[in-house]
Amino acid sequence: MKSLLIIFLGAIAVLFFGIKRPERKSLPIALLVLIAALVFIPLDWIAFIHKHVPDWQIKYVPTNMLSWDTPALAFSGVLILAAIFVLGLFSKNKLHGADLLGLMLFSVCGGLLMTSFSNLIMLFLGIECLSIPLYVLAGSRKSDLGSNEAAVKYFLLGSFSTAVFLLGCAFIYGGTGSLDLDSLARATNMLGHMGIKSQLVMAGLLILMVGMFFKIAAFPFHFWSPDVYDGSPNRATVFMATVVKIAAFAAFFRLFHYAFNDIKGWWAMTIAVVSAATILFGNIAALRQQSMKRTLAYSSVAHAGYMLMAILASPFDGFWALLVYLVAYAFSSLSIFFLLDRTSNGNEGFSFDNFNGFGRTNKFGSLVLVIGLFSMAGIPLTAGFAGKFGLFNSIIGTYPWLLVIALLGSAISIAYYFKVFKNAFFGGEQQGTKLELNLMDTVMLGLAVLVILTVGIWPTVITGLQIIPAP
Repeated sequence: MKSLLIIFLGAIAVLFFGIKRPERKSLPIALLVLIAALVFIPLDWIAFIHKHVPDWQIKYVPTNMLSWDTPALAFSGVLILAAIFVLGLFSKNKLHGADLLGLMLFSVCGGLLMTSFSNLIMLFLGIECLSIPLYVLAGSRKSDLGSNEAAVKYFLLGSFSTAVFLLGCAFIYGGTGSLDLDSLARATNMLGHMGIKSQLVMAGLLILMVGMFFKIAAFPFHFWSPDVYDGSPNRATVFMATVVKIAAFAAFFRLFHYAFNDIKGWWAMTIAVVSAATILFGNIAALRQQSMKRTLAYSSVAHAGYMLMAILASPFDGFWALLVYLVAYAFSSLSIFFLLDRTSNGNEGFSFDNFNGFGRTNKFGSLVLVIGLFSMAGIPLTAGFAGKFGLFNSIIGTYPWLLVIALLGSAISIAYYFKVFKNAFFGGEQQGTKLELNLMDTVMLGLAVLVILTVGIWPTVITGLQIIPAP
């Protein structure tokens, strides 16, 4: 809760006090706000373990609206950490005003609501708080038609998916009489044990799933994602690929495991089929792209398919597997998007050829590229492998056919990730683009590589926290 308040107040301060100053002067304040919020995550975690909740929090934030439990705090910590890296690596510009920094901080506030909601109303508010600033960020290159197109598509389809989500909430309320997660769990538990299939609840579940599938860009509701990723400025794209992805999957996991776990037989097969279709479509479509940015967009669709497996697993196994996978995906995406941004010409020229000769010119950059690509592909000793292993292991006994499809998708993904590797190290005799990295870039990229390798070699650095009770 303290982290949310710090970021909210910091967003207001950055937005209004930095409105007439260059963005680079407000960036340290934004980073300090996020770091301060991150510091309070382990402190709140300790308070949760000892069941110590401040009186003011009980008074002003009832537990049936927001709950800062283990999954909420863990996902919130990863989300804030990803936001720190996005701002630190992608804010080297000459923009005037801190409006975009303030909007990103407000979007992070929405993400924190999505990771910790205990009522569907708070989930709706979190989705809107997260999404509305993104519509502006996607269209922040006002002279770029591609950016304008991305903003319009994102706004229209985002509004439509929110309307679908609210319709699902209405059906759920009609079938159970509540929007509170605990009350929904009790109602669905009774329906499950009595063998009663409420038509309103079943319809509401299906509509809620459709709304969430839009948010995570799962097949067949992914069609907005490649165009929005491709047209948006690189900083907005990587923010959507990391922070928004973490918030969306944390909300999806929380909603279905906390409220509807006792009627899993009603919805599990639907999610399994969507997961399989998303994995296959995302990887095959990525294989056919000529633009590396669109390849990463379709790759993001495929990764959404893998992460859906956590919803099918048991709450305990699914939580830890999803947490590891989100850490791996976030830091791998940040590393690769950063290198893509620096080797491209502004917001254009995202060809694979940009990496020709990259390995001969940039030793440190080559290390970051290789580690990031290996992790995205799920090669052993990287965090991506640890995350996939956890997800695959969590569904091996219940959905073996889905595991086969996931392995096939992983094999396909190696082909398009290797395309970048081939251009960087075997792309003719030309010299690649020489990266100019400052101290912050070097430190953050080094930390990203360290996280990817540490979690890959020693995943218990995260999963060892199982001494703390999961849902």
